[in-house]
Amino acid sequence: TDNNSQISLEIERLKKLIADYEKQLDVSEIKAILDSILNRLGLQMTKWAKRLRLEHSDSPYRFDLDKLTVIADRPERPIPMGRMGGGENWLGCHLIALLALHKHFVERNRPVPHFLILDQPTQIYFPSEAYLNLQETPSEETVSTSADIAAVERMFDFLFDVCEELSPNFQIIVTEHANLSNNQRFQNALVEEPWTDGRALVPESWVSED
Repeated sequence: TDNNSQISLEIERLKKLIADYEKQLDVSEIKAILDSILNRLGLQMTKWAKRLRLEHSDSPYRFDLDKLTVIADRPERPIPMGRMGGGENWLGCHLIALLALHKHFVERNRPVPHFLILDQPTQIYFPSEAYLNLQETPSEETVSTSADIAAVERMFDFLFDVCEELSPNFQIIVTEHANLSNNQRFQNALVEEPWTDGRALVPESWVSED
């Protein structure tokens, strides 16, 4: 019963500890923090959507955590990614969402691996059945795709800029067929020479007719 007894002091210490834990577990506080994070992600995504010239980029973009999708908030109604036309927009939505999340993780020093792997992001521009070798001298066929090539260069310049902004704490690894021979940043980033003229994961010399 003595207020100065060890038991009483321990009870008071535990009451403060419990109150602190309850504060940390307060649902309204957690929601407020999460809403704040999502708002900041949306601001960054909106800025990048304009840079990549995505559809509806004149409107705010946001990440819908409940449905795990990207939404453009048009004045008339919200437009989810699935209703945005074209693979270029879908690719762009994925990129701005993933990189906005990674930017948040890096800047807040969160325990998330600081790298992103992309496999053939240019496939929507150059599908395998109509793939254009960008190393060759532009032909009439390649000239007709100049808008696609400009979009690809815009995408890679965007990836390079994000990496530089978050350097040295972030890395993007891209496996890709296309080779932007006139883009010096792209050429400087190549780990090895493109697999052409018989160079491949399995060399032609290993393949027999038997």
